Amino acid sequence: MNRPKNVALTVGLTCVLASATVFMIATHARAQTATGAAVAPAPVVLPVQVEFNAEALGGPSTSFDGVVGDWNVAEASGARGLRVDGSRWRQGTPSVSLADQARRLYGDRYAEFLDGVRAFAFFPLAIYRPSTYAGNVRVSVRFYPQDGRIDQAGGIAFAIQPNGNYLGVRANALEDNMLFFRVVRGRRTVVDTIRNVPTPTRTWHTLVVTLRGQHITVELDGTQRLSRDVTESLAGRVGLWSKADSQVLFDDFDVRPAPGA
Repeated sequence: MNRPKNVALTVGLTCVLASATVFMIATHARAQTATGAAVAPAPVVLPVQVEFNAEALGGPSTSFDGVVGDWNVAEASGARGLRVDGSRWRQGTPSVSLADQARRLYGDRYAEFLDGVRAFAFFPLAIYRPSTYAGNVRVSVRFYPQDGRIDQAGGIAFAIQPNGNYLGVRANALEDNMLFFRVVRGRRTVVDTIRNVPTPTRTWHTLVVTLRGQHITVELDGTQRLSRDVTESLAGRVGLWSKADSQVLFDDFDVRPAPGA
């Protein structure tokens, strides 16, 4: 992104201490000390912002686990971000290090997570590594649809569970619509389709998901496109989502307390 960055850590993760609101990490995988003893999760101060300016081009991100698909740090349109590269997509493939990543994310329950995401590896997924969020949060990301003949999809996955189930919203530059969907045991069910949502290719867009209790609000480029209640809990991990042969760059991933929370 061609604009000044206020604060950037060398690992590409900026924690902006503009809020005194502290959210505890509700992690499913406990950290281990060198002796194997469990360590209590540390508090996370919101908001947190992930920028990729200091990360090495061509390598994996230090903040996300790309559990499905090919994810690497890349540049496009004057910005450095995390790119999903579906150019080699055939049937969809999990990451070669999926087992290690799942173990890091979910500890002893990693096998259950593996079964879920392997069941249908058509959807590239990168999970934000440090924490799981509970409570009212606002998740946003900028994305740049760069290429893809079948799809050019950019989305946010949320309420990601240890068994691999999650919810998600996505826009698609080739379809000009937005989908809200559930993925359960690897099978996606579209809950809502919002049509006439212009998402031009090779243009930066901003996707925002606000979670309050069991209510979801979604905005694209400053316009609200979805507002609805769900029956399940919205607590869980968050991440980035795509589809098939999409080549999309993501930047400025941001998680903060929902307005008024």
